[in-house]
Amino acid sequence: MGPLPERCLARVRGVYTGLRPAEQRVADYLLAHPDRALALSVTELASAARTSESTVVKFAQKLGYGGYRQLRLALALESGTGVPRPVPVYGEIETTDSLETIRSKLLAAYTSTLHETMELLDPPLWDRAADALARARRIHFYGVGASGFVALDAQHKFARIGMDAWAYTDPHLASAFAALLEQGDVAVGISHSGGTLDTLHALRAAREAGATTMCITHRMDAPIVELASIALFTSGHEAPFRSGAIVSRMAQLAVVDALFIAVAIRRGADAMRRLLASREAVEEKHVGPGKAWRDT
Repeated sequence: MGPLPERCLARVRGVYTGLRPAEQRVADYLLAHPDRALALSVTELASAARTSESTVVKFAQKLGYGGYRQLRLALALESGTGVPRPVPVYGEIETTDSLETIRSKLLAAYTSTLHETMELLDPPLWDRAADALARARRIHFYGVGASGFVALDAQHKFARIGMDAWAYTDPHLASAFAALLEQGDVAVGISHSGGTLDTLHALRAAREAGATTMCITHRMDAPIVELASIALFTSGHEAPFRSGAIVSRMAQLAVVDALFIAVAIRRGADAMRRLLASREAVEEKHVGPGKAWRDT
């Protein structure tokens, strides 16, 4: 099934980093002038983007459309849906920016990223992912660097509803324990670029062992997608001053949260009971409002 109409521009952003320079010029034009592009033929768009007609057609096909005519139709439907456009990021953060400007730019980046990530959710695919996780005997989450922190957050959430969930951020441990998975287990590789070798190796080992494999990534044409039977995509372009995985991490956490809630609902009363029990177990470690704290 091709991309849904209201996700056309979000998909353009999703594949952007994997496009050739000539295709990126087509993407740049569509993102900057979506309404103007509606009136252009394939020849006119190719001229505006300083490329060839065949490049425009190949670009449309990379988005999942049969050709430029289908892409333009999807763009027209998106423009007429009344769905609010993502909040634009007003420029990149500069060394001369004030604290207020930095705050505004980051807030716009977060808003845009989360909005676009939610637009990329394909309901049937998400149902498959949630169903597989809810039925899983064991769940592994693999990630390194900033994605490793997301994997740890996922382990924490799923373990609290009684699931046998583990996060592996060490590449040797990830591959070793991935090889021990079996049919009925689920392995989730988390990588913004989709090309992190350590995560790829672990996910491949899990697939070869018979586990159901999933990935959370930004690039729709990334190597990790080939290893996953279920691929979930995020938005979040990391510019130079955001190379520390700021907006991309937010998108990954949003995907994990959405999966966690969907799985908790599927597992019903037992999940709610375990979640409540785990919360009550640490309540005495918190100082309530109006209470003095003493180090005893």
